[in-house]
Amino acid sequence: MQVQVKDLEKNKKSLLIEIPQEKVEKQLTKTYSAVLNNASIPGFRKGKAPLKVLKLYYGKDIKRQVVEELVSEYYKKAIDEKDLKVALEPEIKIDRLADGDVDLKEDRPLKFEAIVETFSKVKIGEYKKIEVETEKTQIAKEDVEAVLERRREEHAELIGADNRLSKKGDLITIDYQIEIDGKIARELKNQKLILGQTPVPKGWEKELTAVKKGDFKEIHEESKTKDSKGKKVIYKFTVKDVQERKLPVLNDDFAKKLGDFENLDKVREKIKAELEGISKIYAQEDLRRAVMEKILKNSDIEVPPSVIKRFSEYYRSINKELSEEESRKTAEENIKKHLIIEEIAKKESIKVTDEEVNRRKREIQARDGSEEDIRENLQKEKVLKFLVENAKIKEKIKKLTEEAGKSSSSKKGSGVTA
Repeated sequence: MQVQVKDLEKNKKSLLIEIPQEKVEKQLTKTYSAVLNNASIPGFRKGKAPLKVLKLYYGKDIKRQVVEELVSEYYKKAIDEKDLKVALEPEIKIDRLADGDVDLKEDRPLKFEAIVETFSKVKIGEYKKIEVETEKTQIAKEDVEAVLERRREEHAELIGADNRLSKKGDLITIDYQIEIDGKIARELKNQKLILGQTPVPKGWEKELTAVKKGDFKEIHEESKTKDSKGKKVIYKFTVKDVQERKLPVLNDDFAKKLGDFENLDKVREKIKAELEGISKIYAQEDLRRAVMEKILKNSDIEVPPSVIKRFSEYYRSINKELSEEESRKTAEENIKKHLIIEEIAKKESIKVTDEEVNRRKREIQARDGSEEDIRENLQKEKVLKFLVENAKIKEKIKKLTEEAGKSSSSKKGSGVTA
């Protein structure tokens, strides 16, 4: 293979690639042979048509296939040989005949040009012995009891409360309608909420306490949302049902309802083990993120604006709430992290075997995923594992209840809004 590299405008290069004649001949012969064995051509038994006839019927399609395979193979070889960091898919230029088909012949080499956009500067900072701090979550008794209480809530028996007014802890079923400036903005049926537990906008719970089936309520206020700020909003509620929730007694009989447990202590042991497992996964993710952030901060990588723009537009297409600035920042960071992973994998000879790819494919057989994506994800996992194993980690203990408190505090006031 011959490769000539020419610099074009900033970040762009031209690769003139020549594939040897013997390789072209070999690939054509191999493809003709494969097609011939399965070709159905009028007047001949399957797989028995002469090569000359096969070329007459399928010659153009076979040549297109061979060109695609050779161009893909030798383009990858060329960028590896020249150690180029390519940003986007290449623009391929190749000689064509008058009818638009590729001019491919067995007795001469195949030449094509690949115009690529490259990362002109990829300098990875120190990635070994990175100093990071991690938090080890301590599972306390109250954490286990909180989960156990949620299990009780899930198994609550519902009893009609037709002879009394609603109170805290009851399950209320409502239809509600939101009017903004006299026009219906939203209408929902059979919405369920637990008084005192389900997060709802301010004022709702007060109006829905001490009501009975069939009652109608209205709340009048001024909208504070961005799209309708200052407009008159009316919430109209129709109470469809009020149910008392009778929680099961925490005893060994309840434990048996939750699964194959001898008693309540066994349930607590299982809950604690699950909480510890989940906390470990989150801690590992946080650790990987912290290591990558430090490496990113110490690296010098220049990403072409066109690449940032393309990825930024993609992020905004799947998340309409992202601002242009946020999407551009996210795109640039993710591209840089991807390059860091690739560069470290190359420096440390971290590779993914075909066996590992096939095993992962079997594991996710019910989900979509190309072989290339699977290989890339496995490589990322291996590199991150390597980085964590080579980091200097300082461990700090925290309580799960403290973290839950922070989380609930930050979410205070969330719920259904206009």
